[in-house]
Amino acid sequence: MDGPIRTPTDPILTLAQWLSPGFPIGAFAYSSGLEQAIADKVVIPATVEDWLSDMLCHGNGLADAILIRAAADASDPSEIDEVARAFCPSRERLLELDAQGTAFCDQLRANWGIDVLNLTYPVALGVGIKHLDLPLTMAVQMYLHAWVSAVVAACQRLMALGQTEAQRIVAALAPLCSEIAIQSEAMSLDDMTSQSFAADIAAMRHETLSPRIFRT
Repeated sequence: MDGPIRTPTDPILTLAQWLSPGFPIGAFAYSSGLEQAIADKVVIPATVEDWLSDMLCHGNGLADAILIRAAADASDPSEIDEVARAFCPSRERLLELDAQGTAFCDQLRANWGIDVLNLTYPVALGVGIKHLDLPLTMAVQMYLHAWVSAVVAACQRLMALGQTEAQRIVAALAPLCSEIAIQSEAMSLDDMTSQSFAADIAAMRHETLSPRIFRT
């Protein structure tokens, strides 16, 4: 049947669908600046885990966790969205959040009947969580884990990183995803910061990388 669908009895199934690689937001097209860092030989197979750990703890990982929570609690998500856009350190980071967020909003409207338009990705997810009353900390954990999985998959296309090692990295970073999700429970927009400068600079430089296969 066409039209909005009912939320499954178990909300984990909704989150699993939203944050799966098959959900049509184009996550496969973005590397979060890793394509540039790999081209510069700053990131190699032996340093992927450390690079992503720093991004989770000190960069967009923690920032996105805070944004998701703020959006889930906000009466007006557009205000949180303005902060999310202003906080982007580069055009490519904004592209990543904006394009995936727009696609996510399209799915929320079409399949869950949530009237939302053109929000950045973490803000759109927070709005969806609020409307369907989904478990917030679990959602943040799964969002961060999905991001790790996506960028590790990007690394596999850019370097000699085998499937077994790639999955080892994802498994190794899973506890950190949980730790950051719990840490963000006591945080607000006032706590947003970014200290993953190398990753931010790589994202800025990616715009002129040639040839390239990822959008960011």
